[in-house]
Amino acid sequence: MAQALQLSSDRYCPLDNEPYMSEGQLTYFKSKLMQRKDDLSNRIAQSIKKIKTLEGAQADILDRSNAYIDLELEVKSFERHSDMIVQVDHALARIDDGSFGYCELTGDEIGLRRLEAIPFATMSIKALEEFETAQGSMFVLRRTLYS
Repeated sequence: MAQALQLSSDRYCPLDNEPYMSEGQLTYFKSKLMQRKDDLSNRIAQSIKKIKTLEGAQADILDRSNAYIDLELEVKSFERHSDMIVQVDHALARIDDGSFGYCELTGDEIGLRRLEAIPFATMSIKALEEFETAQGSMFVLRRTLYS
């Protein structure tokens, strides 16, 4: 049952019977992460350029308000993209140390489909659901204790 799992590359297509996180898969995901990092770096550069060009001295209070809103949106965009670059860098480090593709909490396989969607994922779906459930329980417990 060697059914192919079509990923976004026309040149490489992992097979179900291929060993998990084989050399080809690691090369594929490293390339995908490097592309993501380049894209994020370009977006950060665009945000910085927009932040620098936003006029702060507006005579009209509505224009000033709109300028502050635009500035806030650009700063949030910058922060979001910067945080994602950190996640991509950690994923690239995990490729180098051999832990890429495995859940940081359980050690289980994250899975090719999840990594295709989020190549810097650090947890399997199952571990993520358990983590979120535990976080929800802690929130309810804290709310009960402090209310």
